Amino acid sequence: MLKIEIDNVDLTILNRLNENGRATYSELADELHLTVPTVKSRIEKLMKIGVIHHIGVYLNPHSLTNESAALIRIKVNKEKKHKLIDFLTSINEVREVFEVLDDFNILIMTQIQPLSMHQILFENIKSYSYVEGAKISILLKEVFSNPHRIPKQSQLLNIRCEYCGKQISDNYESEKFDDIRHYFCCTSCLKNYKKWRKSQISV
Repeated sequence: MLKIEIDNVDLTILNRLNENGRATYSELADELHLTVPTVKSRIEKLMKIGVIHHIGVYLNPHSLTNESAALIRIKVNKEKKHKLIDFLTSINEVREVFEVLDDFNILIMTQIQPLSMHQILFENIKSYSYVEGAKISILLKEVFSNPHRIPKQSQLLNIRCEYCGKQISDNYESEKFDDIRHYFCCTSCLKNYKKWRKSQISV
């Protein structure tokens, strides 16, 4: 499995944002004794490589609307999995899609109103030609939620290229810019990133 080391500064930033997603660049810079541009660059890097999914407000679907949520587990032919995912992205009521290690290898979360519409949506997804099986569970209410755990070991297992967004394999390129290490899937993407940085500096 791919293992890439990240430094303690990145880990500290992740911990602080995990505790308080509203922390500003200035607050983080003061705490870490860094400049605001450095903090901003590090966060942008963490977002590009896929460590940070997004920074924003998490809405509880049970408190703001009368819409209900459900989890649908889908068993799909592995060779056709990408076709199903493309299909799911076209459904507005589908909020999240995960690939999982299970016989039911796709997990999706839906949000819809009224409750009876979940069954209609479920039957629609289940009838898709590549779906071999499906199960649905209606979510009643959120009992509790813990923040994501930030591991003590500074290892990244699954990250994306900062230039093209492709998943990085064991063979990758990395280089430091302004004392921040960046990651790329190939030499070509690294060269293109350098050209892009140069164009930004010359503007």
